[in-house]
This record gives sequence, C-alpha cells and structure tokens, in this order.
Amino acid sequence: MRKLMVALAAAGALALAGCSSDSASTTESSAPATDAAVTVTDAWIPQPASDTSAMFGMVSNSGSEAVSITGGSAPDVGMVQVHEFVKEGNKEVMQEVPGGLEIPAGGSVELKPGSYHIMMMEVSADWQVGDEVPVTLNLSNGETVEVTAPVKSREGMDPADPTEGSMDMEGDMEMSESPSS
Repeated sequence: MRKLMVALAAAGALALAGCSSDSASTTESSAPATDAAVTVTDAWIPQPASDTSAMFGMVSNSGSEAVSITGGSAPDVGMVQVHEFVKEGNKEVMQEVPGGLEIPAGGSVELKPGSYHIMMMEVSADWQVGDEVPVTLNLSNGETVEVTAPVKSREGMDPADPTEGSMDMEGDMEMSESPSS
C-alpha cells in the first residue's frame, strides 16, 4: 500500500511538472473532480483605446462532455461577456452569445477578432502593452477557468480585416441588443 501511495504521489508530481509552460498566457481550472478540463492558450488582449476591449485565444476542452463559457470577470472591468459577430442584412453586428459559447467535448474553439471573443466592457484600468491581466471565465458546469492574458499593442491592427488579428473597438461596428435570457 505504501509503495502504491508513493508511486501515485510521484506520478502526480510529474504530471504537474509537465503542465508548466513558457507561454505568455496561462490557464488554471478551479475544477472540482469532474470530467471537464477547459484550458485557454495563447490568450491576449489588445490595449484598450476606450473603455472596451476583448480577450482572444484558443479554448480547448479535453473532457468527454461539452461545456459552455457563460461569462466572466476581471479586475477593473465592469462586464465580461462572450460575444460573436453575426450577419444582419448587409452588415455584421456584435452581440452576446445566447446561452454562452459551447466548447465541444474533446474540441477547441478559437476566440479571434471578427468572431467569438470575450468582450470586456466598462474597463477602468489603464492597461499598458506588456501588462498581464487576470481573467476568470465562468463555465456552465459551475467551474471557473483562470487566465492570464498579456496586453498587446493595437498598432498595425486593421479594423476592416478580421483575418489580420484586429477588431474595431471604437464603435464603428454596431452592437445588437442581447436576446433576453
């Protein structure tokens, strides 16, 4: 029995050591012992030009059940929601994702400009390039995921081309009313 406990402790220590990363963004799930294993990699936030910004990155779910990001929080941010761009007639509008953004079991969803993203509104912090912002994402199963996202320069971002890693945060994009919950 003692050998089994020592072996389990060693395996756990090795697993934790293998989780370290040189990545600029990190995640940690505050999961009780459940099947969901949601992580966010390559997270980043463009330096706010007003009181709004967004967080982008890759969200992965290594669990065997789908889970949704339903919202979140961050210091000095009044509201953190999951948003998407949808086509309304001949224009694209940004809106909150009704019910949250589902991350499929064993799958990933990219948060990127012009698509799904974590919208940060009422930002009162004066984030500068290089700052690291702690963001907590709320999941539909009651768990949270802690993300540290570096602030990156907006310089060179083309608001007209969502494939260029850009998003117009200054109001040129129309925002749709959120569907009632």
